[in-house]
Amino acid sequence: MKSRTTLGVFGGITTAQLLALGVAYVTKPVTIAAPPSQNGSVPIYVNGTVKSVSASNLTNRMPVEGISLFGFGALSSVATAGLLVLLSLAAAFAFAFLFRRGGVRFLVGGVFALASFSLNWYVLYYLLPSSLWPVSLGFPAAVAALMAAYSIRPERFRGKALIVANAVVIGTGAELGLFLSSSFPKLTVLALAVLFSLYDFYSVFRGPISRMLGPPSRGTEGTARSVRPAAAELGPMMVNFGDLQMGLGDVTFYSMMPAAVYLNGMGLSFVLAELLLIDLGVYLTIRLLKKIRPLPGLPIPLLLGALVLLF
Repeated sequence: MKSRTTLGVFGGITTAQLLALGVAYVTKPVTIAAPPSQNGSVPIYVNGTVKSVSASNLTNRMPVEGISLFGFGALSSVATAGLLVLLSLAAAFAFAFLFRRGGVRFLVGGVFALASFSLNWYVLYYLLPSSLWPVSLGFPAAVAALMAAYSIRPERFRGKALIVANAVVIGTGAELGLFLSSSFPKLTVLALAVLFSLYDFYSVFRGPISRMLGPPSRGTEGTARSVRPAAAELGPMMVNFGDLQMGLGDVTFYSMMPAAVYLNGMGLSFVLAELLLIDLGVYLTIRLLKKIRPLPGLPIPLLLGALVLLF
């Protein structure tokens, strides 16, 4: 694999991670556990427990709805993460079904346009002063239009246009990672990392992704191999780094992990350790790509990164 591709991968991942951390630092997300009580206090998640605070203490903080479907504790976290894995698997099979029939582009365009608009609008609403409301509306609308066009006609995005599209996908992945990290308690984030690593392994080699990309190819070390050309049609589902394509889900989870460490107040040293472990996992995955393609991008980085969340 070319060194330029490797640098592009690490540059894109690092950009997404720092963007997620930067937005978290500026907007100070607070995870809302339940609607405000009659006395005006707001239940929020704090280090895996629910704490009631005055609404006045949440001024200038971005509220994020907490998701804890089965309560707290290890088993509840595993159950929540397991349900999300099953839903993702069902969605992936449906996506693969549509992919084979050529009707998936419009679905992806609509979903990503709506998702990118919602994420960017919500972040900018709390990031910018009210006097700049046209920006907080116009920028998300422009990004949504770009995502729709990229989904429907990805083959027309070349050169600088492709770079811009990839940048938007990376930014979307960073925002998704931030919202995942602030929507779930720490134990659920840990369970998500482990279970989605297993899901990614199955999906790439035996599941729906393998049906779209074809079976893995093996060869001598250093031999360049590419996945099926149809993978290039996935638009914002993938980030194109030249010789290597990375799924949006990979960028999302790579961003989620350090953001979760930061939002759980574990300190700068743990955030840096998380970044280094994720990058080490990505490096090891890239090394393995010389032996086999396609390869799941989540297992090694996330399982290494999960070590920090155990503290």
